[in-house]
Amino acid sequence: MKLDETGITNLGPVPEGLTFLEATKALTLKHRINPDHHSKRLTVCETQREIWRIADGLPEPVRSDLKALAAAGYHYGKCMDLRMKQLKAMLADG
Repeated sequence: MKLDETGITNLGPVPEGLTFLEATKALTLKHRINPDHHSKRLTVCETQREIWRIADGLPEPVRSDLKALAAAGYHYGKCMDLRMKQLKAMLADG
């Protein structure tokens, strides 16, 4: 049996013919990054916010590319956190 982490740690493979960045920019993100929020904690989400804040000072197109990647990383992190909590609850119930 081959284990697949799609839906747990990732959304699946990059579609053929697209670069990683192109596939990332094509996503519709449910979880939106708020760079003005400062949790002051060493977390994945705060790391993505800091990348976004640093990118603000960079020229285009680097700024937009880094912001797209930070936003996607933030979204992936939130999705993975939610899924891991669901799995943990399933284990606790079993």
